[in-house]
Amino acid sequence: MDDEQIKKSAEFLIANLAGKEVPGRVKFNVRYKTLVDFAKIYGITDSKYVGSEEEGIIACHAFANNFTIKALYKLLLGIKLVQNGEERPFVTNPGKLLHMGQKYNWDGCVELKQGDKLNITAKWGKVWLIEKNMMLLAEVHVEVKNQDGEMVVRPVVTAGVRPGGY
Repeated sequence: MDDEQIKKSAEFLIANLAGKEVPGRVKFNVRYKTLVDFAKIYGITDSKYVGSEEEGIIACHAFANNFTIKALYKLLLGIKLVQNGEERPFVTNPGKLLHMGQKYNWDGCVELKQGDKLNITAKWGKVWLIEKNMMLLAEVHVEVKNQDGEMVVRPVVTAGVRPGGY
């Protein structure tokens, strides 16, 4: 693809993604061993994060890293759009999809605990093109709810797609 084709593809995506729901959802089961192992990686020794399974533990906030990006990649790689009457994927080359960063919002959220069954959905935020290097960037607003429909965390992830990947 030449620069003009890449720019047209970016313009199409900007017009058709920003503000819209990301189709699909990802489910994730929270397991005791995974919570403990993850907390220990960070040197956490507090029993509320690494205590016994019988007493129950909660996830350290860093645990959101364990599922957020995995879930987002699954959602983004499954997106199909219709452009000029033909179906096309959002990402044409998964090797060009980049994780650029994330922020986590815990306000009004319940603690994540062992045994939770998470339901992860997302909505596109701002989508823009950096013309200097033709990198397409997008904010993706993620919602993570437990099996009871309670909000667990609201990450905002910035994804990038290098030229030739969109």
